[in-house]
Amino acid sequence: MLPKQLRFLHPYLHYIGLLLMVAGLPFNLLLMSLSQFFIGGNWILEGNYKEKWQRFRSNKNAWWLIGIFLMLLPGMLWTSNINEGLKLIRIDLPFLIYPFVLASIPPLKQRWYDALLKLFLLSVTLATIACAAIGLPRWMNGELSDIRQISLFISHIRFALLIALSILMGVWMLYSNKVQLRTFERWGIAIMIVWMSVFLFILQSLTGIAILLVIALIWGISSVWKRFSLPIALFIYSLPIIAMSLVAWQGYRAWEKYSTPNPIYTQTLPSKTIRGNTYTQDRSLIENGHYVNSFVCDTELREAWQHRSQLSLDSADAKGHSAYMTLIRFLNSKGLRKDKEGVEALSEREVRFVEQGVANVNYTGLWGIKMRFYQLLWELDYKKRGGNKPVGHTIMMKLEFWKTALSIIQEHPFTGVGTGDIADSFKAKYKESSSWLDPQWWMTSHNHYLYILVGFGIPGLLAFVLFFFGPFLRVRKQGYLPMTFFFSIAAFSMLTEDTLTTQAGVSFVAFFYCLFLFARPLNNTSEASSSSSDSSSVN
Repeated sequence: MLPKQLRFLHPYLHYIGLLLMVAGLPFNLLLMSLSQFFIGGNWILEGNYKEKWQRFRSNKNAWWLIGIFLMLLPGMLWTSNINEGLKLIRIDLPFLIYPFVLASIPPLKQRWYDALLKLFLLSVTLATIACAAIGLPRWMNGELSDIRQISLFISHIRFALLIALSILMGVWMLYSNKVQLRTFERWGIAIMIVWMSVFLFILQSLTGIAILLVIALIWGISSVWKRFSLPIALFIYSLPIIAMSLVAWQGYRAWEKYSTPNPIYTQTLPSKTIRGNTYTQDRSLIENGHYVNSFVCDTELREAWQHRSQLSLDSADAKGHSAYMTLIRFLNSKGLRKDKEGVEALSEREVRFVEQGVANVNYTGLWGIKMRFYQLLWELDYKKRGGNKPVGHTIMMKLEFWKTALSIIQEHPFTGVGTGDIADSFKAKYKESSSWLDPQWWMTSHNHYLYILVGFGIPGLLAFVLFFFGPFLRVRKQGYLPMTFFFSIAAFSMLTEDTLTTQAGVSFVAFFYCLFLFARPLNNTSEASSSSSDSSSVN
């Protein structure tokens, strides 16, 4: 405990811990961990344990959130992989630390809270700028195999969730007038919103884009009408509709260009190259309007490639796919013949893309939606590829993950496999079912609700739903939009990701849930009244 004359520092130290968290979320896992121990250590040094315990004990929402952590413990009784179980418990520690600490101390001062939200927007914006400044040049030079690798600090999936929340919170700040903003701050937030929206599309995160558009549309329908005149309201309503229409139009254009054969195939195709070597002409598989296995001269292709790259066409590219097939597809996507002239027509940048496993020229641009559509079209057409597996492609892999999860759940519907055996049970099931996935892709469910079912059975899923959804449902009548934005993003993300199995994901969910529930100042009578009647100090 600090000397009596220094105890006034404890609120400031606590606030520094929160600042470390919002600054570290888009940047550094170390800062996230440091924040938790900083906040927890300050809480211990501050003392006043009896008063803190009384505040915490009466807060039902805090108990429910801690339940997300506590439910992992019984599963250790029937798990065989103790180390993995302890690892998952360690990852989920924020659901013990943040509810206990933030619910046991008074809320923040309003100006401190507002500054925290502003810092979060600034931190995420700076992270996107850093990724664009460092990652995009590497991508444009063909040094990266996937544009989503420009997310340099944390997983592109978690990063997209942070960006989506930042955009929505920034719009709310401008729209609600509940955060004190000076003129330059308003302009700054508006610029940040526009930039982060552009970056989210560059990042190609369909999950983040879909969540952002859906929430924006629902929010517009439910609230804009009450605040603005009819013309302005209709204009605001139109923005997400226009965005979704543009996405749909891009999808239609991509499908049309992908599946419509080039007029050249209505003519008699040459059987020889200009050097007199024989072409293979196969029209069984189309991509970008050209038949992948047409105009193929294996001899010239291999000879010309040897002069352009040290990567053997009989080896794997950076993504683990056949380098030969990657080159064939890349040439095909450009409408080039798969012969000496075709290989020589590639730029040095395009050669590096082929080495990195980029199989289509449309994957090399910055318009993420267009790239993702082409990837999805190829993926959905995978059955026509003969012996090629759709490894590394999202949709078919996730369907295999979900199918495997359901098979495990059928065998352990009530107890699950235990806290530490989830990953092991997936690997065993992939092996048992002779899954088409290569072992390097033997992952878990990529759906957190299925993940909970696999680990803890039906009772575990019911407990998780109660603990996770309960606090939000109890305070939803307060109508605090940042809480609604955050909760919607977290809940929807769990449909396609194991959100609470990584430190970044758990820290994001636990921190913002507790920040909005316990650290937000009660600044109006109705909220304070609601909190008092609930005997839970909800704020």
